[in-house]
Amino acid sequence: MDEKQLEKAMQLIAVAGNAKSMAITAMNQAEAGQIEQAQQTLVEAKKSLHEAHSIQTAWMTAEMNGEKVEKTIMLIHSQDHFMSADIMLTVAEKVIKLHQELVTLKG
Repeated sequence: MDEKQLEKAMQLIAVAGNAKSMAITAMNQAEAGQIEQAQQTLVEAKKSLHEAHSIQTAWMTAEMNGEKVEKTIMLIHSQDHFMSADIMLTVAEKVIKLHQELVTLKG
C-alpha cells in the first residue's frame, strides 16, 4: 500500500472512529437524561460519518477511474471502522429515542 492509500485509510479510520465515539457519548448522555444534548451530539456524529462517507466515496471513485487500489488489511480495517460507525449511529438513534420516551413516561 503506497503512502497516499495509507493516508486515506488512516483518515477514514480517524473520522469514522470519531463518529462512533460521538454516538457512544450520545447514548451515555441519553442514559443520563440529557436528551437534548444527546440529540445534538448525534447530529455532530452524523456530520462526522458523512465526512467518512465522502472519503470512502472519493476512494471508490478514484478506483473506478483507473487508480490502482491495493487490497490490504489496512484498507479492510478502514472499511470496518466506517461500517461499525454507521451501525453505531443507527443504534444510538434508537437508544436516544427510547430514553426520550422513558423520560416522557416518567414525567
